[in-house]
Amino acid sequence: MKKILALLVVAAMSCGMLTACASATTATTKSTTAAAATTAAAAVTTIADATKAATTAGTKTFRIGIAMKTLNNPYFVALAENLKKYCVEKGFEVVSTLDAGQDVSKEAANIETFISQKVDFILMDPQDPKGSVAAIEAAFAAGIPLICVDNAPDESSDRVATIYSDNKANGMAVGNYVGLKYLVGETINSIMISGEKGNSVGKERRTGLMAGLIQSRTKMTADEAWAAAVVMEQELIDKGSAYQKDADFHILGQGWGGWTSEGGLPAAEDLLVANSNVNLVLGENDNMLLGAMTALKNQGLDKVLIAAAADGQKEAYELIKANTSYVATGLNAPPAIAEFAVNLAASILIDGVDPYSVPKVQTTPPAAITIDNVDQYYDPAALF
Repeated sequence: MKKILALLVVAAMSCGMLTACASATTATTKSTTAAAATTAAAAVTTIADATKAATTAGTKTFRIGIAMKTLNNPYFVALAENLKKYCVEKGFEVVSTLDAGQDVSKEAANIETFISQKVDFILMDPQDPKGSVAAIEAAFAAGIPLICVDNAPDESSDRVATIYSDNKANGMAVGNYVGLKYLVGETINSIMISGEKGNSVGKERRTGLMAGLIQSRTKMTADEAWAAAVVMEQELIDKGSAYQKDADFHILGQGWGGWTSEGGLPAAEDLLVANSNVNLVLGENDNMLLGAMTALKNQGLDKVLIAAAADGQKEAYELIKANTSYVATGLNAPPAIAEFAVNLAASILIDGVDPYSVPKVQTTPPAAITIDNVDQYYDPAALF
């Protein structure tokens, strides 16, 4: 009996030892597995952190597409070159600069090209407020952020932002300067050289010119003058001419120059034939007015005053410096717009700013460039 009891005790002890060993082995296995999982998770986290750090540090090369509506005059060439310059300074790769030739179909094809190339960002000068929306939406659907420069698309478009000069304020500043300094006490008999029908930037610029002239020649507030200018602008579009009685300010006719000097010349010629009493030529950019100036010279009207709502072209600055009849222009510097746009793109790509949380419209500071301040802005080495 004692032997049987002894055998049972030994068996029980052996069984307990085996269970303990099994439990210990299981615990060790679980511990090892957990440790391995923790190590793997840490490795993944480290890789993710390293990737994020590398992107933040700029070691990832972001690929940029530049889509221009046209490269048919010095302003657009300078804008494209400055966009590329500031992109390169940020360490971005500019895949290409594509020219739409003022054709919304070609513009849409250019954006599709960038989408197929899987660029990280698009900088675009849109051709038409309405017509360019489809191309902008295609980029948005592809997950590619897009900033518009120089021209404004329809507000419904899913672009990150529109960056351009303050067209309204520039035009108004130029109009105020002209109205205060010239033709005081005289009737203004002007013609207007415009860019493209339906272009929102052109509309803002010419309305600004009207508002500035109206305000400077009346006792209206800025808001009242703007309201009067809106009425005058609509009359100009509807009838081809307009008159603001309080300011004694005529726009005898409107010509369309397509933003170029080559277009501004015949547009001005046609209007001058019908309106020989002109004493002021207004325009939505310098390039068209440089062409209009040739038309004035050809017809012996060298003394007629010339004022542009924008751009600050180098040749216009030189005429202002020389105290010619070219008396003022608005500040629309391609380098300033390009740097602004590229800095915003960098904040999104490098710093992680939410592209759709920034203000939709952002402008550079306005200024009327005249003989009094042209030396502050004139750069003989400038591209534009």
